[in-house]
Amino acid sequence: MNKKSSTAYLFECYIWLVNTIARGPISRADIDDKWARSSVNDYKKDSIPESTFHRWRETVQLLFDITIKCNTHGEYYIEEAASLRDTDMRTRMLNLMSVNSLLKDSKGLRDQILYEPVPSGDKFLSPIIEALRDRCAIMLTYQSFSKTQPTTFEVEPYCLKMFKQRWYMLALSTGIDEIRVYSLDRIHAIEPTSRKYKLPKGFDAELYFRNTYGVSGMECDPQLVEIRIEAYQANYLRTLPIHSSQEEIEKNDDYSVFRYNIVPTFEFMQELRKQGSTLEVLSPKWLRDEFTQEAVNLYGIYKG
Repeated sequence: MNKKSSTAYLFECYIWLVNTIARGPISRADIDDKWARSSVNDYKKDSIPESTFHRWRETVQLLFDITIKCNTHGEYYIEEAASLRDTDMRTRMLNLMSVNSLLKDSKGLRDQILYEPVPSGDKFLSPIIEALRDRCAIMLTYQSFSKTQPTTFEVEPYCLKMFKQRWYMLALSTGIDEIRVYSLDRIHAIEPTSRKYKLPKGFDAELYFRNTYGVSGMECDPQLVEIRIEAYQANYLRTLPIHSSQEEIEKNDDYSVFRYNIVPTFEFMQELRKQGSTLEVLSPKWLRDEFTQEAVNLYGIYKG
């Protein structure tokens, strides 16, 4: 793949631009001066072409909802820069890619900083991002785990989401007029089209996934789920909540009780299962019964 079109390299450029402008209002000339001296600038060009600069601005807004504006003095700044401190998915992605950018400047530390890799699929980020930006449908060749052969069909991309080291695309499959989630590591090929489309009126990606953990169950209504977990293990949930609705409603020396307003999807239940015998599902009853039956099944497997 040509370096200039590399997804990883473009993301480095986006993060470099955000980090550079986030430090305070900065002129276009000063941006170019920093770019000329930046290690991200693999081609060692003295300036960022004007069309490229504005294309990066547009992509940064699309990907991270970060608006780069220009004031009356011709200086660029980030609107509502304080919002970058919010602990949402956007910030976590920014932090991850900022670390990657820092590692480029600190090559001697690469062997001392370890993080989880993202499996194959990232090569399709660029064409999907371009489709999102240009609002153009794409032809998707896709093979789910349940199919023996890939199929090709048209989709209208709505958003991208990362979950558990995998990238997912939410898109309208035009042939069946249905919104579905597609994992990028199951894509075989993408072909751009010139057909324009419009997002549904008022569509908000964050709100769309608000009641779920993972990438399923968006069409279902949330339920109140309560769990009891051992006191020590509760520390992990406090510092890294499973879901934004997480609320600690009881705490003592032995255990804590957490409540969620969430769709109990397969992904959410898998996250609860990870806690093993330190966690007990209290409600709803159907979910408690399901975990009870699983415990019986496990006992049957291991008792001999």
